[in-house]
Amino acid sequence: MDETPAARRRTIVSAIVAARRDDEAVTFLAGDDLGAVDYEDRTLRLAVDDGERRRLEALLEEYHAFKMRQPETRKADEGVVYLSAVTDPKHAADFVEALFREVYGAGEGYALRTD
Repeated sequence: MDETPAARRRTIVSAIVAARRDDEAVTFLAGDDLGAVDYEDRTLRLAVDDGERRRLEALLEEYHAFKMRQPETRKADEGVVYLSAVTDPKHAADFVEALFREVYGAGEGYALRTD
């Protein structure tokens, strides 16, 4: 588990690079069930409540490379948001770190796990 922002970003970059190389998915988990973000095929999937969604929309104003989108084959489940993530792994890692901190309210020393 990584507990500093720099270490978490390195972990996220490595996991995204591996997921892209192996054409697989990876899940990032913050702390004790603070939040989970799935990354697959340049798409992020996350569950949010109304307050988290408002914070996410504010965060997206800072990260223009990320856009909300519906799944192509079905309607998104209630409270589930899909984001296009067509960017390099470093910028994706910066965004995922900001997601956990600003949307889910994780503290600076939260523990990040990958699954």
